[in-house]
Amino acid sequence: MIAITDAQGRPIASMDEWAAIHSARHWREGRSAHTVADFILHRNGAAHLESRLSETLGEEVAINAITPEREVRFDSFGKGRMHDLGVAATAAGHSLFVGVEAKVDESFGGDLAASYADAQRRLAQKPRSKGVARIEQLLGRFALPLDLASAGDIRYQLIHGTAGTIAAQQTDKRPYDGYVFYVLVFQTGLYDAATGAGNYADYQNFIKRVGGQELSPLAHCISVDGRKLTCIYESIDYPPA
Repeated sequence: MIAITDAQGRPIASMDEWAAIHSARHWREGRSAHTVADFILHRNGAAHLESRLSETLGEEVAINAITPEREVRFDSFGKGRMHDLGVAATAAGHSLFVGVEAKVDESFGGDLAASYADAQRRLAQKPRSKGVARIEQLLGRFALPLDLASAGDIRYQLIHGTAGTIAAQQTDKRPYDGYVFYVLVFQTGLYDAATGAGNYADYQNFIKRVGGQELSPLAHCISVDGRKLTCIYESIDYPPA
């Protein structure tokens, strides 16, 4: 049986218990937080994830535990990466960490150039601000020589999310044998197709800029901190027919 727990290890078995870990403004039917909870609790979502992961990785994947709002820290600059789902799994006896980013048509945040400019303004006002250092360290985690001149249009959340997936080994103080960053888009009644298409274009731009290699129409492989990271981008109609 798959364990679904919050960050303190308390079981989550209902929508009300899941809602308790979210702010009221993020908990809205048809948006990502509410939808991914319904997907896991009521739509056999874990089995869907297992099937897609198995298909992508070429070996049977079994999910052991799911933690909504799973924080992964990878630097000393405050709050870490918050995965919508942190998933612990095994594949052919090997350990696997999956960071799930749930979307309807929410964006991947601002671009790196804007985020860096904001961080520089904060640093000028508050000399102890760590935003500039955090972005510079994030860029250094990728094998390619990314910089703001060549990668300023990459969405910050994609850099942060992928780095925060690989860093699960630091937070959990254990090495994983594999890592997956999984963007799962739910096309609910609130989904806007034009906005969704723009988000996908942002994702494709990111994969191209970091030298991603295509594994399938839904999956690519990139390198972060010298480690292999599988990236999956999937859109599904919701609720399913």
